[in-house]
Amino acid sequence: MTATLTDRRRAGDDPSAPLLEVDDLTVAFGDGPGSVRAVENVSLSVGTGEIYALVGESGCGKSTLGYSLLGIVPPPGRIAGGDVRFRGRSTTAMPKNELNGLRGSELSMVFQGAMNAFNPVLTIGTQVEHILAAHPGRFSSDEEGKAYFEHLLELVQLPPERIWKSFESQLSGGMKQRVAIAVALLLKPSLVVLDEPTTALDVLNQRLVIDILKELHRELGVTIIFVTHDLAVVAELATRVAVMYAGRLVESGTVDEIFGAGRRHPYVEALINAIPSVLDSGLRVKPIGGSVPNLARLPQGCRFAPRCSLAEDLCRSTEPPLVGDAVGHLVSCHVVNRGLDGDAAGADSNGTAPHADREGAAS
Repeated sequence: MTATLTDRRRAGDDPSAPLLEVDDLTVAFGDGPGSVRAVENVSLSVGTGEIYALVGESGCGKSTLGYSLLGIVPPPGRIAGGDVRFRGRSTTAMPKNELNGLRGSELSMVFQGAMNAFNPVLTIGTQVEHILAAHPGRFSSDEEGKAYFEHLLELVQLPPERIWKSFESQLSGGMKQRVAIAVALLLKPSLVVLDEPTTALDVLNQRLVIDILKELHRELGVTIIFVTHDLAVVAELATRVAVMYAGRLVESGTVDEIFGAGRRHPYVEALINAIPSVLDSGLRVKPIGGSVPNLARLPQGCRFAPRCSLAEDLCRSTEPPLVGDAVGHLVSCHVVNRGLDGDAAGADSNGTAPHADREGAAS
């Protein structure tokens, strides 16, 4: 009953292959000249068992990217280009009924509005029973499925006997968030996308959710994509990070590379400088001036240039490519990448690193 996801992976799976690959993905809202690209030419790969963070301010496209991984971009949004592959199979080209079969059982998501995700007139237990009834082959019996959900409730530090018979209105915000995480894991998915799971919580519940996610990752071996604007959470929880700005990937690498003293995109530098310090009370937080540009009226050249103190004439006229260094740390910035050979470093003419360079070290 409590076997990890690793225990039940198919024998034919290659453990060295990425679990999820995103190749030059573009997500647009609307058609024709007035369409807006919320995600543009994004490529990344996520390995089995990773905790991978998607970071950026509101409006950067990170949640839309998360939705696209499960093929649930709300209309009039659509995948306008590129591909998403799960275990080497394209989900963008997959028949709808087949993709529906993957959702929940292999790919799952905890939405940003998880506190409003439950039916208010049904108990949590009844809703879980409906999920189990819709996936009759996932467990050998309904009793096994119910017992597994109760095990998940214990992992998220909730009393099963209370939660099972409760309505959502009888639960606090922090409890609802944890129940939503347990429900997302009910069918033992290989990958779970969590969209801002700590944003609406107080500090104590944020701390609890972070600790619970660490425990779930250790206990179940589940791969996690963590969508957030909070770099402080990322530094503690994630193994690798991709930072988005105005729909494009501006930097990706390991947590050590992003938070270390190496080359770093000015936007990422600004995000880190905006984190309050509990160790140095005299350190001034530096807010980022300006705001994310309107995706319907993007500036020419680098999209961050209007807010960047390092911006030069080249930045304001030409979009910078995404260039990787010798270890695969990718940055999209003319100034930061000056002196690096883009072709030798592994970026193509579109600023997208080849799969060989993204796998394992970058995205």
